[in-house]
Amino acid sequence: MYPLSVVGLGPGHPDYILPAAKKAIEAAEVILCGERHLESFDTEGKELLIIGNGVPLSMLVQQVKAVYLNTRTAVVVSGDTGFYSLLSYLEKMIPRENMRVIPGISSLQYMFAMMGMSWQDAAFMSLHGRDQDIMSRVAVSKAVGILTDQEHNTAYIASVLKDNGCTDKWIYVGEDLSYENEGITRLSVEEALTFQEEGMAVVVIADE
Repeated sequence: MYPLSVVGLGPGHPDYILPAAKKAIEAAEVILCGERHLESFDTEGKELLIIGNGVPLSMLVQQVKAVYLNTRTAVVVSGDTGFYSLLSYLEKMIPRENMRVIPGISSLQYMFAMMGMSWQDAAFMSLHGRDQDIMSRVAVSKAVGILTDQEHNTAYIASVLKDNGCTDKWIYVGEDLSYENEGITRLSVEEALTFQEEGMAVVVIADE
């Protein structure tokens, strides 16, 4: 009888995958993950359940639920397991005591490190597939870290700041974090209005 391993992959590059996460992925016979995650580990000999290939997530999780007790199974998520990952969804379908959760380095944690900025007093939010009140976070925090999507992108965030008269902030955009083509760009609110990301991105709004 095995627990289901829920594994945080970190920002993406294998150098930033924790040793415990690597061991869990190597041991797994069945892995549920996103297609991009396949770049980060060896998939040879493993049964792969890929999120976003046309099969509803609920059906994929049902497949996991059917096999994990008798087969070493891992659900691999981006960043950290406890920060806007599949963990909260899995908890609705699989008993918590049957899961082994292995943390990872979140993309925003990595971003703050690359900026040389502490993050203990920052606020965090995700606009990935959801609407949230950006200004309520900006009003109480000197730095706000944001997960974005194609609609709620850098230009969108800048427009919200401008529309609310908050033009004295700096916007940092992190693209393809931890990969060779990583880019971190510092923009004024006005500059950010026309900025277009290339690939995956996170944003930090800061005073300096």
